[in-house]
Formats: sequence, C-alpha cells, structure tokens
Amino acid sequence: MFSNQRKTIGILVEAVLNEFPRRLCQGVIEAAEKSGYNVAIFTSYGSYGNNVEYFKGDCHMYELPPYESLDGMILLLDTIQNLQTRERILKYTLERCQCPIVSIRENIDGANNLLVDNTTCMESIIRHFIEVHGFTRLCFMTGPKERWDSIERLNCFQRVMKEYNLSVDEHQIFYGDFWRNMGDAACDWFLHGSEPPQAILCANDYMAAAVASELIKLGYDIPKDICVSGYDGLKDTLYFSPSLTTVEVPFYEMGMKAVEIIDNKQETPSLTDNYFFDVTPLTRESCGCQRINDREVIATRRNWFEEMKVERNRKIQFNFLSIHLGECRNINEISDKITEYIFNIHGFQDYCVCLCKDLEKMEQLDHYTEEMELRIAIRDCNSMGPVRTAFSRDELLPAEMTSDKPQAWYFAPLHFENRTFGYEAIQFQTPEVTANIYFDWSTNISNAIQDVLNQHKMKTLIKELEYMYDRDALTGMYNRRGFENHASEQFAYARRQKLPFFLAIIDLDGMKQINDIYGHVEGDFALKKIRHAIQDTCEPVFTGARTGGDEFVIFANNISKEQCLEHMRAFENYLQEFNQLEQKPYHIHASLGYMYKIPDEEDSLESYIKVSDEIMYKNKVENKLRRNEPLR
Repeated sequence: MFSNQRKTIGILVEAVLNEFPRRLCQGVIEAAEKSGYNVAIFTSYGSYGNNVEYFKGDCHMYELPPYESLDGMILLLDTIQNLQTRERILKYTLERCQCPIVSIRENIDGANNLLVDNTTCMESIIRHFIEVHGFTRLCFMTGPKERWDSIERLNCFQRVMKEYNLSVDEHQIFYGDFWRNMGDAACDWFLHGSEPPQAILCANDYMAAAVASELIKLGYDIPKDICVSGYDGLKDTLYFSPSLTTVEVPFYEMGMKAVEIIDNKQETPSLTDNYFFDVTPLTRESCGCQRINDREVIATRRNWFEEMKVERNRKIQFNFLSIHLGECRNINEISDKITEYIFNIHGFQDYCVCLCKDLEKMEQLDHYTEEMELRIAIRDCNSMGPVRTAFSRDELLPAEMTSDKPQAWYFAPLHFENRTFGYEAIQFQTPEVTANIYFDWSTNISNAIQDVLNQHKMKTLIKELEYMYDRDALTGMYNRRGFENHASEQFAYARRQKLPFFLAIIDLDGMKQINDIYGHVEGDFALKKIRHAIQDTCEPVFTGARTGGDEFVIFANNISKEQCLEHMRAFENYLQEFNQLEQKPYHIHASLGYMYKIPDEEDSLESYIKVSDEIMYKNKVENKLRRNEPLR
C-alpha cells in the first residue's frame, strides 16, 4: 500500500477537523512516523440537516479502506453520529481485518480498547464543586440516553452526590446530545426546578459551552450566579469567555499508545486488552478558580483571535473558489483553480483528487470503481499539471504521489448526493498541522465535478440531438435537412473557389413492388443495401444522404468527371454482384442522374438537383423498359 512496502495503519473517523480526533490523529501520525508505519485516515463529514441522499454518499468513504490489507486499524466510533454507519464500520472491521484493532473510547469485543473510566472520570470535578466551593445544589447534563458513556458518567454523578448525602431530583438531570444543540432546553429544565442550581456540570465541553452561552443570554453572571463545567479539555474551552472549567482527556497520548499496541501485536492480532487513561481536572474562570489575566488564557485567546482572522480570510477565499470553479468546463480547469486556492489549507504538502474510472461515461455510481484515476495532483506544493493515471483502488494512491518515507494521508469523499465521484487525499508537512480538512472546500470541489459532468452530459445529448436532427434513422446517412446544410456549404465553396461540383440523384427502382409483395422489412433491407453500395463505392470521396422515401443523393466538389463516372460504375457493379450472389426473390436496382460543372453565379444547389432529378427519371423509365417492367 502507498507503493513504499511499509506497513499501514488505518483510522476511521468522522469530522476529523474537530479537536478530539485531530489531536488523536496527531499522536498516531507522530508515533507511526517514528516506528516506520504509513497512516491512512478515512474521514467523512457526517449528517447535516435532512439530506439523506447526501449522507449516503458521504458514507461511501467507509467502503474505501482495503480492510484485508491493513496492518492496524484504529476506530473512533463515538465521532460517528449515525448508528447504522457505526454498525457497518464495526462489521467491516471485525470481519475483514486480519490485523490488531484499537478502539478509542468505545469498549468493543475483539478490539484493544483505549478508555477513560467513565465510572470515576468526573469524580474529581464533582468533588471540586462540593469540597472547594461548598455547593450542594448541582445539576448534571449527560449525553443521549442510549449511549453507554452517557449512562456511566451520569451514574458517577449520582454516586458521588449520594456519597455526600446530597439529593438529586428530576430537574437536576438532563439528557443532552453531546453537541451544541440543546443548551437552551437544558437551562430551561434546570432553572425551573425547586431551587436554582449553583453549578451545572456537563458530560462534555460542547454541551458546557452551549449551556454557558444560554445562561449569559438569560442574564446570568458566570460564575457569580451559576458555575459551569465540561469534560474533554478541548482548546475551545479556553477561547470561551469565561474560560470553562473542564476535565482534560489525553487524546494525543491515546493516539501514540494505539500505535504502540499495533506494533507490539503484529504477530498476535487476536490478543486484545483494555487500557485506561487518567484524566486531569482543569479549574478555570467558569467556577471562579482562575483569574482573568491568567497567561494561558490570554495567550490562547490571542491565538484564537489570530486564527479567526485566518478563518475569515479562508471563508472569503473559499467563496471565490466556488465562483471560479463555476467557470470550469473540464477536470483540468478544476485542477488549475485548486492549485490557485489550495494554499488556504494551512500546512498541506501534497494533494490529489482520485476519481472513479471513466467517470464521465458513468450515468450513476454509488460505489468506488476497482480501478481509480489520478486526475488532479499537487506534489510538494507544486502542480503536476494535467494527469490521468490509472491505479488499483486497493493502493489508494498511485506511486507518483508517494515516497519511501512513512506516509500519512487523509482521505475525504467527493460526491454529489448519493453519486460517488471519488475522493481527495491530502498529506501535511508535520503532525502539528494535520487534519485541516474542510467541508466547504470538499463541497466546492464536488459541486464543480458535478457541474463538469452535467456539462459533459449536456454536450453528449446535444450531439445526439444534432445527429438525430440531420440524420436518417434507417440508414444513418444525412436526411434532407442534413443534406441541405452540408451540400449548401460545399456548393458555396465550389462556386467561390471556381471548383467543379458534382451532384447525383439515386433512386431505388421498384420500391413499391418490394413493399407490396414482400413486405416493408424487405423494403427496408433494399434501402439499406443502397446505403451499403454508396458507402462501399462512393464514400468518403462523396457525401451521401437519403432525402426521401427511396431517393438518395451524393455530392462532392473538386473532383474530376472521370473519377465521378468511375464511382458511379462501381456503384452499379456493386448492385449487379449482389443480385447475382444473393438468393433474394427480387433484384435491387437503382436509377441515377447527375450534374457536373463549375457553378457560376446563375447556378444554385436547387438547379443541380433539378437537372439531376430530370436525368434520373429519364434513366428510370429506360431501365424499366429494358427490364420489361411495367411503367407506373
């Protein structure tokens, strides 16, 4: 994998830009590099709104990993919101992986589990409020009822409260979502209890920030009126004002430990263990234990301010990227725009877009093709120009995008709703700048590919319509409209350049009798045989058309009269040989008339047709008399 013969560790994660997975991946990448492993991080962006089809397309990313070929697998299942997706990932991993498996924060049978003891992890912060602050009225916002970690953290809260003989009524507990969506509902629940809370403890930092924001909105002073705390130790808790008291989880160290476990168990992948990590309470402004001028807070907020300036500029740049991508007409033009804007992804080193094989020809794809194509490539921050390199999907990347050194690539899906295009891959310069994978960037690229494919489809349809517009359905030759368009151009050119112009009218003899006696299928056969005769004896020197039921036209300019007559004789000989060799109950004959001269100002295409038609009809009468056929 990655063409460098090194062992590869896979990571499955959703929303890798969030702090927990980002820090863990940084730990994995640093440890893997020291141990000589590649890292392949497969990430999606998750479910937003009610766009079910888009979410299906996003989840195709978890079909991409070559599970059987990986030398280690790390699962971050609690980052994946959709339960069905989590179950599918777990099924793929346990059934197909032949390597050591590590699960982060989820206890999974058959995996090495890196855990924090949720039954005790919040004890330190609960005791802090009770013993240091002397609080007796504590409220607890846990996660969803069905989540085992929600239940264990809630049990921890209830056990410690009971230990101190502190009561817990129904308005002291609220089930949240482990996200930012339910801060208002939680505050409404806690504030309408029998007594107002002295502190609201939350089972993660996202919910803590949501609760603190709602309290401030309602006019409460934190920590003077109500204290707030979280859990996870995310950097965002320092950005918030007041800075949030929390419990720090060693995500980076978990990532490094995961690599150590995988490396040690290469020969014994089925041997699994549980590993527990200690957490550290971080008391800050939201419980009144940290001064506002604390150096860490000041430095963090200054960095946050700088990051926000960069982020604002990035959003502006991505908006202009979207505008400019709308101008692209093919994949190569998309590559040019990406090269111009990709430097907004801080710290990147290599970037590529790998699309499904022959994507432009595919009507609809809901999976990755076995063979992929490298279509956009930036190596060492320099564009490799137009590329189209085929490679096996199991390799993930073609050889020209990798090197002998340990590789660490992030893979993100490219799709429009449930239509799979392929994926983008990005490698960063150092572990410290990893995981800058942006949803709006990937969406812009996906939408641009969709637009290009739509344009390609429209061009194909237009060509088909144009073909149908001026082509005869039975023979594939030009119809009358096509004849008039193309013959008029050649005739005008011949008159302008003083060149001879030749036009012949060919009429199938006895068409009505063939239809009446032998049926229209045989009539169609006879017409197509005339077409074959023209094709074999006259084209490509002449252009042919079927201009009526049994009438054909051929025309050309700048050709000698001798050549014209030679082709006409060849045409008649073709039909004569056919009649001699085939066992049809009828013969196929044709009559023709032609006009050959350099057109002058008095001539027109219509005049050539008129003269040729008159000669053709005269010959038709003579041919019927010669063959003793009745005149009709």
